[in-house]
Amino acid sequence: MLEKVKAVGFDLDGTLIDNLGQLLEAWKLALENMGVKVKSEMEILRHFGRRTTDIAMEFTGNLDDARRLVEAKDKLYDKLWPTRSRLFPGVAEVLAEVRRRGYLCGVASSNKRERIKRILAHFGIIGYMNALVGYDEVEKGKPHPDMLLELARRLRVKPSQIAYVGDSFYDVEMTRRAGGVSILIHSGLPYDGQGGSLKAEPDYTLRSIRDLLGLLPEKPSG
Repeated sequence: MLEKVKAVGFDLDGTLIDNLGQLLEAWKLALENMGVKVKSEMEILRHFGRRTTDIAMEFTGNLDDARRLVEAKDKLYDKLWPTRSRLFPGVAEVLAEVRRRGYLCGVASSNKRERIKRILAHFGIIGYMNALVGYDEVEKGKPHPDMLLELARRLRVKPSQIAYVGDSFYDVEMTRRAGGVSILIHSGLPYDGQGGSLKAEPDYTLRSIRDLLGLLPEKPSG
């Protein structure tokens, strides 16, 4: 399947950036401050990978409260990630090698575009990216295919020519619907508990992002 691949797309949270702890903390505090009770952290974690507004709607049930919840969560998270989040080991080296081999690179993330840019710049890896897509630039978030289709358009490749690397059910399902090649890196998210009755299976599963280099051919076709 990978012989036809010309571009590699990446999720951000939990894939390139080790930040799930900060995301969880921000959600918990924002929900608590709005008086929304959750039975366990799993109620929050099982939504990770979806866009923020869709998650907020699950907990509030109406758009106005969802927007307030998103605003509160984003403010809390923006105080946490700059000092407590880290690149996963090997990320910069992997991105450099993927580009050296001739692949295009991009990020499609359930963050707003401006936050994606800030985070990538903060960690010194934005220069490896040929295109970025945030949830605020498409009609529907993951697991709908909109973000990956838009990333393919910006990279000027067919969706079937993208291998997308993510850590959640929503990443795998988005890639399946778009017609790309899905690569799952287990980050500790409850993969089997995501997505309800949908059971998307990744095309490839890796233990860490470093294993991506052993999977991709030395040079893309064409």
